[in-house]
Amino acid sequence: MNWGVALVFSFVVAAAARDVFFGGIFQQYRFFDVILVSFSLCSVLFVAFVAVFMRDQFAELRRAWREALASNIGTALAWLSYFHALKTLEPSVVHTIHAGAGSITLIALGAMGVHISRPARVAPVERLLSLGVLISLLAISAIVLLDLSGLPQQSTTRNLIGLALAFASGVFIAVSTSVSVRMNEMGVAPEGVLAVRFIAIVAIAGIIVAAGAGDGAPIPDFRTLGELAGASLLLLVVPLYLLHLGLARTTAVSAWIIMAIGPCLVFAGQLVEGRVLYSGYSLTCILLYSTFAILANLARRFERN
Repeated sequence: MNWGVALVFSFVVAAAARDVFFGGIFQQYRFFDVILVSFSLCSVLFVAFVAVFMRDQFAELRRAWREALASNIGTALAWLSYFHALKTLEPSVVHTIHAGAGSITLIALGAMGVHISRPARVAPVERLLSLGVLISLLAISAIVLLDLSGLPQQSTTRNLIGLALAFASGVFIAVSTSVSVRMNEMGVAPEGVLAVRFIAIVAIAGIIVAAGAGDGAPIPDFRTLGELAGASLLLLVVPLYLLHLGLARTTAVSAWIIMAIGPCLVFAGQLVEGRVLYSGYSLTCILLYSTFAILANLARRFERN
């Protein structure tokens, strides 16, 4: 059994629940309050774990400080873009663009000979199918701009900003994740990567929260804070750990292709939640994306065999 694939698949399932949950949470509370709670919890837990059980990782992190810095910057830009897009657009649309833009970025970089982590061969047929992925992303973007998604009656400006952030998040997360894989190859364990990967985003959120800036209501009480922290642990911290374990056991390009089913799960989850209306147009584009991405994955396996 390919444990890398299984771990990434587990992340996809949890990420679908995460997007639906946080898509609603961002409508209730201040954006950076939620960011601070979620990512500071992740950093504290993994710093403590490394300090107690894996102290040798600090030496490895010092040797990989450039990669750690690049991963921090890319991760902060990716998650801030992604979560703000979730606040703006239908969660399944954001997830689709995020995953698709990430895989296309990695394939495009590989085609240009740029390999941040270990290179993975991309067959010509897979590149052709990636064009289909790009077309599906452009189609779902058109659905949003035509006000036919599950969150209709939004201004064109708001939709454009949401789409731009969704695409940006995919590009940034693809690059930062590849840097994290490179850190694994240099001897930094997944726990070590997660101990330092979110320092920048926690610092940014902390400064903004301290300044009292941002729209929305503050987190009202310790009970709500505890519930949000618990949800962050189950839907963010643990899945990210599973993803890093999976990425250490498979290629980054393969991981993004495995994530093809994620948007379908998010679409189903948002219907159960009830905040987002059903949109056959969005679903058609999501299925188109998933089909092309899965075919690309099958093409890769066929090429290897």
